[in-house]
Amino acid sequence: MMLFALWLLSLGLPTLWTQILIRCSYKSLCRRALLSDNDVVLQCEHPEALWYFSSIQEEEEPLLVSSLPNIRKLPGGSLQLTSPQPTQSGVYHCQDSAGALLVEYEIDFQDVGALHITHRGLGQVPLQNETAQLGGRVLVFTHWEPWQECNRCGEPGERKRLGYCYLEEEPLEKPMPCGLYLRGIVAHNGRLRPELQVEACHVPCKHSKETSQPYFIFDIYQLGTLTRDTWLTCPLASIYR
Repeated sequence: MMLFALWLLSLGLPTLWTQILIRCSYKSLCRRALLSDNDVVLQCEHPEALWYFSSIQEEEEPLLVSSLPNIRKLPGGSLQLTSPQPTQSGVYHCQDSAGALLVEYEIDFQDVGALHITHRGLGQVPLQNETAQLGGRVLVFTHWEPWQECNRCGEPGERKRLGYCYLEEEPLEKPMPCGLYLRGIVAHNGRLRPELQVEACHVPCKHSKETSQPYFIFDIYQLGTLTRDTWLTCPLASIYR
């Protein structure tokens, strides 16, 4: 029996079951777009590292991150963020005890709740590039990450890729993640959102690297004729009908 993907709520990130590790060169500023609610570690290898956070949404003095509940400094000096929220987008500044800059990250945590999901096999298409007036004429587009590996081998499977919302000024400037460009300005534009694209795949098994991936059925839900709006969730998996 052929299975049709109904709706994919799992993100299936390349770092599934682990944390995303972000690196940046010594004394450099690195800009990144990431997905909210996914744990991340910002690298800063210094045992006496001090971390400060400046929000892009409010003009305020940098906060020592020890005062933030879902953030902690790891023993080696790096910073761990657990389920970061879009409101935690901003600048993460790592310095030594003498106040010298070690590394700086400017992070845009894009809202996972606004994720636009498409499946090639269902004829769905990603969001198209769009020109908008956001304090000036800008191009809104999706910056795609590479495709993940197929989640099965020797049989039909799926692979996914994440895309982040980026803006580029016209005439062309260096693109920036949407949240970092807007700096807290509320823009009512449905194009300003991250994306997840899914497609079918079929790859041969490499037995030397093959791992067992059993197929689990977590639950079965029957839709009746009186059912109107129903929201189904299946974390870390796919939903089929």
